Amino acid sequence: MSDRMSGMDPRETEMDALLRRSMAAPVPRVSPDFHQALARELRRRSQPLNPFGRILLTGYGVVAAVVSVVVMRGQGLGWVAITLTTLSPVAGLELIRRLRRGRWGMASE
Repeated sequence: MSDRMSGMDPRETEMDALLRRSMAAPVPRVSPDFHQALARELRRRSQPLNPFGRILLTGYGVVAAVVSVVVMRGQGLGWVAITLTTLSPVAGLELIRRLRRGRWGMASE
């Protein structure tokens, strides 16, 4: 192994030593209550948005859609392709939301 190391430049030798030290370190583990803490944090953050947050999120979505349309139009895409690529994800999310709530009678019976 020292023959191989002697053919390396100093930066490669440093990187090799760093990788060897990293691989020798113990594998990090999450705490036993990690899943409970994560679920608690997600519940806390899943509260409905306040009016300011809703306005901000809506504005961000509108600006993103306008920028996307301008870029796609600049690339020569037609309006049909632009409309499909912009609205398909929204329609897909709405479809999933309705199916999960059982609005179309397809929920598990």
